[in-house]
Amino acid sequence: MAAEGRFIVLEGIDGAGTTTQAQMLHDHLVGRSLSGWLTREPTDGPLGGFIRDALSGAVRTAEGERFAPSESAFCLLFAADRLEHSRVIEDMRAQGRHVVCDRYIMSSIAYQSRGPDISAERVIEINHGCARPDITFLLGVRVEECLRRLDGRGDSPTIYEKKDLLEAINRNYGAVRPVYERHFGQLIEVDGMQAPEKVHEEIASLLARHLQL
Repeated sequence: MAAEGRFIVLEGIDGAGTTTQAQMLHDHLVGRSLSGWLTREPTDGPLGGFIRDALSGAVRTAEGERFAPSESAFCLLFAADRLEHSRVIEDMRAQGRHVVCDRYIMSSIAYQSRGPDISAERVIEINHGCARPDITFLLGVRVEECLRRLDGRGDSPTIYEKKDLLEAINRNYGAVRPVYERHFGQLIEVDGMQAPEKVHEEIASLLARHLQL
């Protein structure tokens, strides 16, 4: 019977490079003949697809107006997507595959608990039963640099890709870190301002040190 796979999460604000680093880390593991599965949140499933459309402003009401869920509603939507996602993650781990995920529950905590409507602990409560990461890497990147990267992509911006919002979310990542670590274990911050290859080298080195991968 194969040993259980590890669950590795890449976190950071929009433009921090989580998607690039998740792909590089997955390729690194596969290149070492380790079985891996690369995934992301929101997922590519029906729930995740709806969330992505809502984030981009593509969801419309019957009257043709843009549908913008509240942060509390987004929290529930993300939790529903995540709980379904967790079943697949645990199945992959049981098969001995190492799961690399681009964003996970820390994103929900940091993004949805910025205001008084919902607390970090409430986000965690709503997500009760989701898969627990073995390690989380948080990419630290200045907001100005994130916005520069996002502008260079040419994609339609999400509702969060505004300077004031990203600054608030970035601050909240720091504020909720103790709560996250208490519930979801080890988090390691990595300097995401470095060249992508350097960021990857640091993550790979840390992964070898902490999880022997």
